[in-house]
Amino acid sequence: MNRLARRTARGRRDGVRYVLTAAACAVASIGAHAGDFSVGVGAGVDRAKVDCVAAYPCDRGSAHAKLFVGYQPVPNVELQALAFDAGHFDGGDTSPLGTPFGGRFKASGVGLAAGYRWGFAPDWSLKGQLGVASVRTRFDYAAPFGGDASETTTQPLLGLSLAWQVAPRVKLSLDYDETRFKVYTTHGSLRMFGLAAQFAF
Repeated sequence: MNRLARRTARGRRDGVRYVLTAAACAVASIGAHAGDFSVGVGAGVDRAKVDCVAAYPCDRGSAHAKLFVGYQPVPNVELQALAFDAGHFDGGDTSPLGTPFGGRFKASGVGLAAGYRWGFAPDWSLKGQLGVASVRTRFDYAAPFGGDASETTTQPLLGLSLAWQVAPRVKLSLDYDETRFKVYTTHGSLRMFGLAAQFAF
């Protein structure tokens, strides 16, 4: 019985060592890929779905800029925090009494997203991401009206990125981002398309 007990105890210790060793190897393997942080900047053109009214210019196109920080917890999966300024758009709205008025929309926001990157060729990859954004929209009334109105709303955030690995820690990409905006009774899509550079460290 003592010999059997000693063998059982030794087997348990060996099992514990095996489990601990396997766990340590798993953590080390994840750690080798984890901690991959990156920062990036991007700019390009965008388009917002704004209404147009008579006797006031209508321009749904503008330019945007964005700044983002990424973290890769495991290979191919990336978490991203971003801030963007979508520029301004000219359009208008209608009051509850039916009076049309014109003005300028300005949209900006911050967001969080999670994405998956697929490497389909050497140095080339495609990433899709999904998240949520806090979008602030401001509307400046045109003469003869005065003042402004602003609203901040929570909106879905979608993204698609085609990237080229130009150096071990540098990517250049074509990015498409889409969210929505709202102020007063105006609400619609906001689409951004442009170039970005991402630097890992």
